[in-house]
Amino acid sequence: MTNVFLIGATGHVGKFLLQELAPDHAAGRLKVMVGARSAESETLISRAGLVPVRFDLADFETFDEVLAGAHTIFLLRPYTLRQLMFGKQIVDSARRVGAKHIVTVGAFGAPDTPWPVIGWNFLVESYAERSGLGWTHLRPNYFMDNVLQQRDPASATIYNRITRPVSWIASEDIAAVAAAIIRDPSSHAGQAYPLASTAADLAEIAKLFTNISGREHKVVIAPTDIVMQRLLAQGREPEYAQALVDYIDAVNANRVPEVADIFDTVERVAGRPATTWRQFLEKRTAEL
Repeated sequence: MTNVFLIGATGHVGKFLLQELAPDHAAGRLKVMVGARSAESETLISRAGLVPVRFDLADFETFDEVLAGAHTIFLLRPYTLRQLMFGKQIVDSARRVGAKHIVTVGAFGAPDTPWPVIGWNFLVESYAERSGLGWTHLRPNYFMDNVLQQRDPASATIYNRITRPVSWIASEDIAAVAAAIIRDPSSHAGQAYPLASTAADLAEIAKLFTNISGREHKVVIAPTDIVMQRLLAQGREPEYAQALVDYIDAVNANRVPEVADIFDTVERVAGRPATTWRQFLEKRTAEL
């Protein structure tokens, strides 16, 4: 049996990853342990039939004890500047305890991207590549799930600053690809997988919201100061929040040519079609 440890697996992507791997755990093909920082997360993990382990990315001195015995480590870092040291510390610990493979989740961009909010992820990936561990990187572009969070249900308004088409991926598709890699990491060693399955602008997406929900939806371009306030309230450092705003402005100015690229990664790796925007919203009609 292969021991797997999941870090950052209780959010949007994590809830689907738990569902994906639960049958493997139940059948004894994998032993899936999941880091949990709270009692609520422990309950969520236990209900999925997996093994909760108390874990906190901010407590690096416990990493070796917690990760001991893990063959494969899945690492979804928080999208903040702290991810740089979190990533380094996890890679160092994984090497010390004898893990064989690490699966990282970062962000999609051109290899020579000049934009820090993307490049910071590449720095963690580069460190993993030089560690001696087997590695696979997942690079999602814009998350479909985030649009639901940016929407005010009462007014049926989507608040967003992006004015150009970009490419999107559903969290459940990221999880499906991650699960396929975790089941057979050696077959995916040394690969960096872009995850972006469909391209659309917010006006197109709002029309789909309207058609599926039966309520007229509109898009409002959020002012920079409102976006900054929201990012800071979510725990982003000021430098990270500013870098994200700068990146969005660059996207709108057509200075990020790859931002609407799409790929067949889900089909090739997970063996099923990627989720379309219509399918994504139809599954969530209760939220609309």
